[in-house]
Amino acid sequence: MVNGILDDLKLKYKTGNITTKIIYINVVIFFSLWLIDNFAGIAVSNWLRLPRIQENFALQPWSILTYTWMHFDVWQLLMNMILLYFIGQLFLQFFRDKDLLTFYIFGGIVGGLSFLIFPIKTTSLLAGSSAAIYTLLFAVISYNPRMPVRLVLFPSSFPILYFGYFFLGLDLLQIILKGTNMGGSISHLGGMAFGYLYMKQFEKGNDFLGNFIQNFKNIFSKKVKKSSFKTYKNYSKSNSNKVPKNDYDFNHQKVEKQNKINTILDKISRSGYESLSKEEKDFLFKEGR
Repeated sequence: MVNGILDDLKLKYKTGNITTKIIYINVVIFFSLWLIDNFAGIAVSNWLRLPRIQENFALQPWSILTYTWMHFDVWQLLMNMILLYFIGQLFLQFFRDKDLLTFYIFGGIVGGLSFLIFPIKTTSLLAGSSAAIYTLLFAVISYNPRMPVRLVLFPSSFPILYFGYFFLGLDLLQIILKGTNMGGSISHLGGMAFGYLYMKQFEKGNDFLGNFIQNFKNIFSKKVKKSSFKTYKNYSKSNSNKVPKNDYDFNHQKVEKQNKINTILDKISRSGYESLSKEEKDFLFKEGR
């Protein structure tokens, strides 16, 4: 039974979008470090959380990257992952997985830098993915501020811009009142500003940060040996004249594909992997490559 659950989780991770993968990674990191900290007696987490400049930042500069993947407790992790899932789905209605990753990573970095340089004394350590998540939220607001969203307890939908106003107001109030999470609120504001402003450049085609990540991945990716045999592709006239899909067609096809994956995963959770037809198994295998 345990093996079946693990297989289901692996399959959902493999076939999930980038939001699903980030959630899985956050959960695995949290519980892995919890076990190390509590049973091995080694406070690894503190070396991955972000300290202020006047404290130990010079001794752990890598924490500007790692703090985003750290969480202080289960409640913080749960709230952030729910918010990430909700906002991530909104973001992916318009953009690709790799675009979300670009905003998420650099939004976290800008949020961390805001925490480091803000002159008012705040909490000594920063951890959590909320700055990166707010980056995604304000990127969507920048791109489509009137996009309708609906919450469970609300009878009607409202523009996503109002959702942003709510979180912005909470963080400004936290800073003004010098609340216990003032450091987190400062990082949130940095992520919000980055998401909103970078989206303005992104819409113009200036994705220089995304290009940086791609070039970085190319440097460390394994070089595939070129085959000594030449291959030839037969390009028919119909293919050469084929018009590329527009954004609407691309997103529509993407949503349909994800819906099919979700249906198959639900079938696995109810009846097991062996209940799938050969066509469904082949589809999952193809999408998981």
